[in-house]
Order: sequence, then structure tokens, then C-alpha cells
Amino acid sequence: MQKNIYHIPLLLFVSILILTSCNEEKKKDDSEKFQNKLQSFNKSINKVDHTIKLMDSLEKELSKVKEMRDAGTISESEAQKQMDAINKTLGRKVARSTNYHPVSTLPGWAVQLGLSAPTGLTIDSDYSQSTSENNPDEGFNSLLMVYKPNYETAMKQAAIIAARARIPMTPEYKTIREMNAQAGKDDIIKGVAYMNFEPGAANQPQYAIAITVSEKGVLTISATDTKKMENQLQKGLKQSQPN
Repeated sequence: MQKNIYHIPLLLFVSILILTSCNEEKKKDDSEKFQNKLQSFNKSINKVDHTIKLMDSLEKELSKVKEMRDAGTISESEAQKQMDAINKTLGRKVARSTNYHPVSTLPGWAVQLGLSAPTGLTIDSDYSQSTSENNPDEGFNSLLMVYKPNYETAMKQAAIIAARARIPMTPEYKTIREMNAQAGKDDIIKGVAYMNFEPGAANQPQYAIAITVSEKGVLTISATDTKKMENQLQKGLKQSQPN
């Protein structure tokens, strides 16, 4: 009987120690989680601040060149040359700062849409990025893949990618092609755009897809789940409204 009297308090004492230890561990875990979230938040704020400063510097530098061009201090070609140089330096820094999820290959959902990567072109990792519906902070799929300029290759690959994904050429660029053909030239106006949506139209596809080539030969592939993006934006607006 005496043995049982001592045995029960011992079990209670051990149980209290275990519970106390668990609570202390939980407090420690909660504290660590809070500190981690705080550090992450501070890093995000610092990154946003850094990006804003870069964008401000970029705008100021471009404005200076435009003012000199408008004043006749420098020629149009010289202004374009200087602006290109600014975009290659400060512009690229801004792109890196805002690129939270760099991408180098097409995600599975993009492949299912019929999209494919070009051959013979190099991806520009500073500008190429994506979001995912599986990330609660994003909530929708989007993709932007930018390839370094090579005009002839980009034009050929854009046509191939668009044909595979069944993305039509825009009416504007069809007209441009006709104008070029009538003039007997292929380069009066350069570039091309394939899109499966019309901006401002009432009926839009779930995924807005665009395949474009700039005058300098930069190939860009973009795709966005506009339905879920709109839902995510509305959700964010509701959360930001005061109760």
C-alpha cells in the first residue's frame, strides 16, 4: 500500500514536468515563429524600399535624357542609345529586385495549355518569373518568360509556338503584315504579337496568353489565369478594408 502512495505522486510529478516542458517548448516555438515572421517582414519592407529607390533612379535618369532630346542637345538616335544603356543597367537591377520567383522552364500547367519553349534562344533569367496558385500569398498561376534578342530566330519560334498552342496573330499585326507585303518589304514595321484575348472584351478566356516579339527581337511568352487573379485581387481588397 505504501508503495502505491509514493508511486502515484511520482507519476503526477513526472506528468507535470512533461506538461511544463511542452508548454515551454510551445512558447519557444511560438517565439521563434514570431521572430522568423518579423525578420521576413523586415526583409520584405527593405526589399520594397530598395526597389522603389531603384525605380525612382531609373525614372530620373530616363527623364534627363528625354529632356536633353527635347531641348535638341542630343539627337533622337543618341537619346535612344543612352536610354537603352540605362535600361540595361538600372532597368535590369529593377527587374532583379522585383523578380521574386525566377523561372527557367515552363511549369506543368503552362505545358498543358499547349505552350512550348523556343529553340535557339537564351532565356533572360532577370526578367523571367512566375506565380503559383499553390502559393497562398499569390493564389493564381502566371508566367512571364523573356528571351534574349535574336530577331530572325525569335520571329520563327514565335510562329511555331503560337501555332502549337493555337494562339492567333492579332488583327493589328495582320494589317502590318499586309502593309509590309504591299510595300514589298518585310521590315517596315518589325515584331509580331499573338494573343488569345482582346483587351476590354466582355468574354475572356480563363488564361490570357500572349506571344510577342519586339522590334529588337526579344521574344516574350506570357500566360495568366485572369479569373483566379481577379479573385485574389478582390480578396486582397476585402481584407484591406476597415471593419
